[in-house]
Amino acid sequence: MNITIFGASGAIGQLLTRLALNNGDFVTAYVRNPKKISLKHPNLSLVQGELSNALTIEKAIAKSDVVISTLGPASDMSRKRKGTPIADGHELIIRAMKKHNKKRLITLATPALQSDDDKKNISTILPGVLAKVFLPNGHAEMKKMEGIIKQSSLDWTVVRIINPNVKHKGQAYDYSFGDKPAKLGVSRENVAKFMYSAARNKQLIKKMPIIYNQ
Repeated sequence: MNITIFGASGAIGQLLTRLALNNGDFVTAYVRNPKKISLKHPNLSLVQGELSNALTIEKAIAKSDVVISTLGPASDMSRKRKGTPIADGHELIIRAMKKHNKKRLITLATPALQSDDDKKNISTILPGVLAKVFLPNGHAEMKKMEGIIKQSSLDWTVVRIINPNVKHKGQAYDYSFGDKPAKLGVSRENVAKFMYSAARNKQLIKKMPIIYNQ
């Protein structure tokens, strides 16, 4: 499988990249700064570029079977409205995928995004409320990204996460749409594992599961 990973130099992105390579896949890592990736592997290719560079994005996905983004908005508590680089980058990624007839997109978000499958639960309501109050820029960016993704014709999966800084202690993971209790935390390792699993099956197309540590 050929996988393009946006945000490959981040904490989750690096875990996902290593996981894919260890399973024999070919990975194209799209990064702003290649020096942040120390991993060397014959199946790993680096493409350096900004999220605003449409031509470089097209180059990165040209041979992909699956496109995965581990990018997320900055944790900015400022009330001053700023730009939406992650959402705008997703718009360019989706445009490039359509141009090159690519279908499978997996990306990260938070429960600030609403799923049609959601049941009322603390995990589907509280994170969105808190983000709107304390992280208005990130919340606005998530909502803009939601519209861009839902309006696309891609086979997308949005992996929603809460507090992805929980230390990994060998926990199993599960996912919810508010239909069962979900802990408000998940390890980065489990996020990477879930995203990779989603890339290999079609069970969650046009779904927005909330991932949590069991």
